[in-house]
Amino acid sequence: MVCPKDDKLFDYIEGILEDNEKDLMERHIQSCPYCEQQLELLLKENELLEQTLKSPILPDDFAEKIVDQLEPHKRKKNRPLKWVLGTAASALLAGGVFMSVSPSVAKLVGGIFYSETVDEGLRMAIDTDIATPVNLSATDADITLHIEDLIADTSRIAFSYRVTNQQGKVLNPFIGDADLYSIKVLDEHQNEVELNSMSWGLHDDYGIYEISLVNIDNFTKGTVRLDIHHLAGKDGQWQIDIPIDLTSAYEQQKVVALNESYEVEGVKIHLDKVNYATSTTDIYYQLEYTEEVKERLKQQLKQKELQFNNEIVQFLYFPSIGYRIENGKGVVLGYENIYFSKERGHPVSENMLSGMGQWDGEPSELGPYKQIDSFVPNKNAEEELYFVVDTIYRPKISEFSITFNPKELPKTFEYNGYELTIDSVQEKTDYSLQKSWMPIQRQKSVEIQLSGFALQKAPNIEKWALEDEKGNKYTIHHGGSTLDETDQQGRFKRTFELVSSELEEIPEEMTLHIIAETEVIPLKNEIRIPLFKN
Repeated sequence: MVCPKDDKLFDYIEGILEDNEKDLMERHIQSCPYCEQQLELLLKENELLEQTLKSPILPDDFAEKIVDQLEPHKRKKNRPLKWVLGTAASALLAGGVFMSVSPSVAKLVGGIFYSETVDEGLRMAIDTDIATPVNLSATDADITLHIEDLIADTSRIAFSYRVTNQQGKVLNPFIGDADLYSIKVLDEHQNEVELNSMSWGLHDDYGIYEISLVNIDNFTKGTVRLDIHHLAGKDGQWQIDIPIDLTSAYEQQKVVALNESYEVEGVKIHLDKVNYATSTTDIYYQLEYTEEVKERLKQQLKQKELQFNNEIVQFLYFPSIGYRIENGKGVVLGYENIYFSKERGHPVSENMLSGMGQWDGEPSELGPYKQIDSFVPNKNAEEELYFVVDTIYRPKISEFSITFNPKELPKTFEYNGYELTIDSVQEKTDYSLQKSWMPIQRQKSVEIQLSGFALQKAPNIEKWALEDEKGNKYTIHHGGSTLDETDQQGRFKRTFELVSSELEEIPEEMTLHIIAETEVIPLKNEIRIPLFKN
């Protein structure tokens, strides 16, 4: 999984991701120090906003008064101003007072798809004929669900909606847990289309639901069927069918078959095709280990499982690549997973919208890994683009261990570009509410804090394990952060938080094992592949 944007992390905080997306997000956050850091920042920011921002409600006739003062305008020539406070909230600063932006004001400037709260690809699509007003609604329990605007592209479907009461007051658009609603895509024969990726988010008083179609074939016309059972705190039945017609989107789409294969640093790279859609540019490619590397990794995994167990060793050992997209003049238009700046301590991306990957076969077989990455379309549609591979990211088994006495800390060690200090070991007790006859559950765990510095392209530590003095081994969940702060040697500040929920008290002696890491291999000879055919 690629690093998600802040709005997706905020959706995770709000608990509004699908179950499969939530699982993928949690696995990614556990293995990505940068996203762990971003999540912590968003949580702190959200808490600050809740405590300090008290937004006065605009009067009901506010929008009408504004309209009376505006001269006639064309809808597609307007763009809203960007009112942003951090990443968690949008606000209008007027006379020193923070006021929530009314959805009616957003509608004056062309709806939520015109605002900068959505990605640039959707904003580019809103001015084309694949974007249409829907204006469908369903009412139950004095609550109305309004479906307003639709963007139906070959790569994705997105629609905006609002929730109001009988008096027209806008309510929280949060739909609820996955078991309280279903959203399906049906083809023109009313057969359900199997989907891999769906997501939705909250933007002011609007909700936006997005369905990925990048891996869906032979779908041109059909229906998005909403069946919602809980809305704005009330039970009910809200059913809406949104008609979908991708005919015009397919007419505007351009698909270039690439069929280009390369082999470098033990990884086979095959570029399948690129899809130039209206709201996205989608690159389809496949990665696979060479037979020699694959068999060596399989043997190492078997040995590690004998030493520990399958749960401790389990990790998604697929390779990945760092690359950039350039035009013919070498101007970088987008990139993913590269250390683009020497001043950054972690991989970053630019103009990337989403990524989707899956094993071809069982993950344990380490077969081909298929990936689809979506970018914001290039505004110059006639420009010829190039796919430039500059880095290989290859997981490997580690053999590093360090033994220490928890009462004799701090303890510093060095490993493969890292200098880390074990700062503390603490017993933790967490309490959580449960939906059962016992309202509070107590969970004990042991938490290990590490801090230090690492070279920019030091391997990313993916899996840890813990062992006590009796030889018992425990699974570790880890988080942490990579900061842009550096020491005198130019190494970036790193922190790790290791938690074992299987261990309830601190043993007299502990051994930390690094199970797996992903090595960063910059290519001396970059691979430059044209995303077009002469």
